Amino acid sequence: MSALTEIYVDNVTRHLPEDSRPDIAAEITATIDDMVDARLGEGVDESPDHTAAVEREVLEELGDPVALSREYSNSPQHLIGPNSYSLYIWALRWVLPIVGLISLVASITVTFATDPKTELGAAIGPAVGNTVNALLTTFAVITIIIALGDRKRDGGASESLRKRQPTTWSIDDLDRRDSHSKQIRAEAALGLVFIVALATIPFIPTTLLYVGHLNEGGTFINPDLGAGWLVGYWVFLALMAVVEIIKFTTASAKPTVALIGGIIDVAMAVFLTIALLTQPVLHPELTNTANADIQQIITVIAIWIIVIWDQVSTWRIYRRNRR
Repeated sequence: MSALTEIYVDNVTRHLPEDSRPDIAAEITATIDDMVDARLGEGVDESPDHTAAVEREVLEELGDPVALSREYSNSPQHLIGPNSYSLYIWALRWVLPIVGLISLVASITVTFATDPKTELGAAIGPAVGNTVNALLTTFAVITIIIALGDRKRDGGASESLRKRQPTTWSIDDLDRRDSHSKQIRAEAALGLVFIVALATIPFIPTTLLYVGHLNEGGTFINPDLGAGWLVGYWVFLALMAVVEIIKFTTASAKPTVALIGGIIDVAMAVFLTIALLTQPVLHPELTNTANADIQQIITVIAIWIIVIWDQVSTWRIYRRNRR
């Protein structure tokens, strides 16, 4: 398969679900090779230039790869266009579970902080309700942001297509940027945003969740917590940010980078587990209840679920980019 055919096939498959991409890519490649061989036949001119010209003719006959991908697609994607569909699915798979866990832990913590006599069972109901609301809000925000971005990016192309005949598509219109690289950069950018959000947690005031009256509007973090713990927390986040920056600049998910990122994630989870189980990390006024130990255990479990989920997501990305 030549580089030109590889680019064309990538333009087709990038708009399709990940699971079906390898089979469809193989089918399209075989079709292109057969068409090129049939046109070359037993011709006298077997020069590379002639072969390249025939290949270009075949690809232009197949037409716009976006239109071709729609023929292979089993489900229409109207709100989220094909250019953003992969990023949209990734964002839902990665962001929603994290938001859900954070919302659940925060809700239970606030419930116990505001009413120390609350039983765990009584706290679960409101926590689930708040978590569902947070998930629905996050889903709506992700959908709206990506849909608006997709419309803005595709508007010019749609207008251009309306002004010309479909047969005017040519090889020069191919998007020669690798779809895997674009996806990796988008995921790395979202990862950096999430890391920045985590770095600001020690500065978030309790008034943000309407519990400022418990500690006079201070932060959620214990003011007596040693500076070394906060420095260590930010150092781990900085290392995680470096990994994401490397992914963004190189636009590749190399196994070495993925392995280093996984080690940093696990090391940070161990660091946070030790911190939470050996001392009061949260403000004493927020955890001065009979259920403080339960809150810590729930927080540790949430941390490890997030880490495991992140490792599974990274492994899937690595497998996808090996294809």
